Amino acid sequence: MSEEYRLDRPTALTCPECGGALARQKDGTLLQFRCHIGHVPSAETMLAAQFDVLEAKLAACLVALKERAELCREMSEAVRAQGRDSVSLDAAGAEALERAKLLKELLEKEWTETGRGYVRQRKGFVSVPQP
Repeated sequence: MSEEYRLDRPTALTCPECGGALARQKDGTLLQFRCHIGHVPSAETMLAAQFDVLEAKLAACLVALKERAELCREMSEAVRAQGRDSVSLDAAGAEALERAKLLKELLEKEWTETGRGYVRQRKGFVSVPQP
């Protein structure tokens, strides 16, 4: 191994812009990350972007669960119209709705705000405190 080789602490974070792997970088006291494409978000920007990605993925899961419930309902109606048993479809639909309800409650709860105010200030937005 060359003298220039350095074993960095691996990071399991991905770039919020492109989804690529990130490497941790320190520039003085500033913690930032660099992806293989060249995006360089600061830790604060990463925290805010990660929250936005998390919220979007949870919302997509909610949509998928509601679609599953609707598909199960439609299939159950079709199966019953043919005189067949629809118990498993009814159970799967009810399960999807139950899980969607839990996910909706999670999405509606307040989150600890970290990083978002920082990014809003940098983009010219004013963060208004919630009561």
